[in-house]
Amino acid sequence: MHRQTGVDTPAFPPDRPAPTAGRYHRPGAGWPLYASLEPATAWAEWSAATGGAIDPRGVTRRLWSLTVRDLPVLDLRAPETRGELGVDVEDLIGEREAAQSLAERARSMGARGMVVPSAARSGAWNLVVFPEGLASVTVGRSRRVHPKPPSDRSISREGAG
Repeated sequence: MHRQTGVDTPAFPPDRPAPTAGRYHRPGAGWPLYASLEPATAWAEWSAATGGAIDPRGVTRRLWSLTVRDLPVLDLRAPETRGELGVDVEDLIGEREAAQSLAERARSMGARGMVVPSAARSGAWNLVVFPEGLASVTVGRSRRVHPKPPSDRSISREGAG
């Protein structure tokens, strides 16, 4: 897994309620860890979250490698899982309400995380780890880099996260 942060920001999210909403959490809920299955998707999410307003050549970010073990997840890559839940990928990359509701539902089912579609890069996938699943995540190496958003046209303008 891959996660990008500010240069001086740790890999794990703060251990306090989130002050603002994210795609898979509401304000006041525990802050989940958002990671991507490939580095290009992590950068696409960053670019979408900033609205493309930041020139990646002018900033330095930290790219973390993460290892995840024994994490019970709701894996939405499987069409049959989406079918059983009555969830469409398009619902999860649009308005956040559907994604936030699904996260609450997944947690009530015992999931500690979810594999979810990227809202910033068509066909790509992210991992959301709920606070109660963070013990399953090990931080590997990190490096300071200039962001490298993918050059393909699959980056959404809507914003990620």
